[in-house]
Amino acid sequence: MRTALIVLALLGVFLGPNFLRGDWAAQAEAVEERPRLVAAMFRSSWCGACRILEPRIDDVRPDYEDAAIEFIRFDFTLGQRERVRDLAVEADITGLYDQMVGRTGFLVLMDRETGTVFEIVTTNYDREHIREAIDRWLSVTTGEEAAG
Repeated sequence: MRTALIVLALLGVFLGPNFLRGDWAAQAEAVEERPRLVAAMFRSSWCGACRILEPRIDDVRPDYEDAAIEFIRFDFTLGQRERVRDLAVEADITGLYDQMVGRTGFLVLMDRETGTVFEIVTTNYDREHIREAIDRWLSVTTGEEAAG
């Protein structure tokens, strides 16, 4: 009984400030505010297609800094799949990650809420086609025209 009281007291000391600061509520709000549209790049340093596609995406990405889209990069260069999977868990897109794990050289545009993969951007897309794809799916997920 005494040990249980000590454990509870220690938990109160360590967890109490988090409740008082409201960090948990802020984290919940942040999750709710996450954009529906996710652009997940599956890449690695040894991937030839990545070397072609990534500069195109990097050129287009600044146009969407204020847009309702979350860009995520899964890098399989070091082969640390558990660490990379943690990123998928954090982004709440583990289904997509588990489906595509280990493959590289493409960007997936998906709806986080439904898990629907809208489009897979490959090296066949130039910068203008990448913008068109992002704009198309931004308009679907936000219900308004994109400004990209």
